[in-house]
Amino acid sequence: MLLSIVAGVGCLLGGGFTRWAWLARLYPPNRRGLGLAIVDATWSLPNTLVGAGFLAYALARGNEIDRSFSRHRATIGLRDGVLRGFATTIGPVQAGIELGVDDHEAVHVLQARLLGPCYLPSIGFNWIVATVFPYWLLYHDRAAAPITDVGTYFRRGVYPHCWHEEWAYRVQGTPPL
Repeated sequence: MLLSIVAGVGCLLGGGFTRWAWLARLYPPNRRGLGLAIVDATWSLPNTLVGAGFLAYALARGNEIDRSFSRHRATIGLRDGVLRGFATTIGPVQAGIELGVDDHEAVHVLQARLLGPCYLPSIGFNWIVATVFPYWLLYHDRAAAPITDVGTYFRRGVYPHCWHEEWAYRVQGTPPL
C-alpha cells in the first residue's frame, strides 16, 4: 500500500516536472541535453523528484517559471525566491534568478547530478553535524561575519560552511554577512 502511494506521488511529480520541462524547453536539443535529461531521470532522480515537489509548492504560492532563463539551461528558473533574501536550488529547480547568483546555484545543480541519490542526504547530514559540532568555528572569520545570536549562527555559520555551499562559494560569490 505504502509503495503504491509513493509510486503514485512520484509519478505525479515526475509527470508535472516533465510537463514544465517541456514547456520551458529545458534541455538543449543536442547530445548534451539528452545526457542531462537522462541523468536527471535516472541517477539524479531523487533530486529531480524533490525539486519537482519544490517547484509545485513554489508555483502553488504564485511563483512563475521564467521560460527565457530556463530555455536550454537544464535548470528550471523561478522568478522569485522561496526564502526571502536567498536563491534556493533543489535538483534542477532554481528559485530566485538574480544577477550574480546563477553560477553559484548552477554548482548545486551539478552537485546533485554528480552525487545522485547521495546528494540530499549528505547535505542533511552535514547540516546536523555543522549545527551540533561547529567545526567551522576553527576557521570562521569572526570579524567579517560575527555570530551574535541564533539567526546569525545559522546564516553566517552553519549555512555557508556546509560542504556544498563552500564549494559553490568558491566558484562564485561570498557567503552572506
